[in-house]
Amino acid sequence: MSRDKRKEPRIDFYLPVTIKGQQGLNKITDFSLGGVFIHIQDTSRFKQGDEIDLVMKLPLEKNAIQVKARATHVTTAGIGVEFVGLSPQDAMALEYSFHVFKHTVPLADS
Repeated sequence: MSRDKRKEPRIDFYLPVTIKGQQGLNKITDFSLGGVFIHIQDTSRFKQGDEIDLVMKLPLEKNAIQVKARATHVTTAGIGVEFVGLSPQDAMALEYSFHVFKHTVPLADS
């Protein structure tokens, strides 16, 4: 995905994430306020437009958050998703973490 299609800046941010209904822990390596890229070993069950529920524990938050996301692209390495219907609390938690960590981790490559 080219940089000019992205709505939000991204950072290389490593974070474990669980996809509800799927066993195992996956990892995020590309984080923005609008979505994330999730590395998944077997992406065959996902297609563009699928909605999924994510559970992630942001480092600065006491509790894990659960967010809905929609697959925007699927590759052999994983899926890119955009957040949908974020609660104000979850949006604030994501924004706070992003702004704190964008000063300590590199921007993601295009």
